[in-house]
Amino acid sequence: MKARELRLGRIFQVQFEPGDDFFKELNAFVKEKNIRGGSVFLLGAFTKLDMISGFKSMKGYDVDRRAFHDWRELVALGNISWPDRPPAALGEGVEWKEPEPYVHIHMALSGGPGKNEDVLVGHLSGGILKGGMVVQIYELV
Repeated sequence: MKARELRLGRIFQVQFEPGDDFFKELNAFVKEKNIRGGSVFLLGAFTKLDMISGFKSMKGYDVDRRAFHDWRELVALGNISWPDRPPAALGEGVEWKEPEPYVHIHMALSGGPGKNEDVLVGHLSGGILKGGMVVQIYELV
């Protein structure tokens, strides 16, 4: 095991608006504020959402990608990093010329309308917000 002691830096509360492209807005904010590492917590709802819900097999990066086009609520947490190259979770064909912010988020997601007993868990890959969403970012330095 490896460990590193970090300190709490700045704390941000970000209010998103209905119709916002979640990762486009969040990555722009992280880049603007130069948040090099941190923890992210969010609560809200999406009208469109892409997720990775797990692996199809144990052979390499063979993931199950799912897309939803209905109202889904979530609670999620994640971390911020600046990798040198795009993580596999971003999909094929993504290229970077330099390190970029990567907000890696795992979530619990409600079932669609009328399916409130269903809950999915997985990796948030993208989405358009239904309503205002509050995201808290705790910078770690």
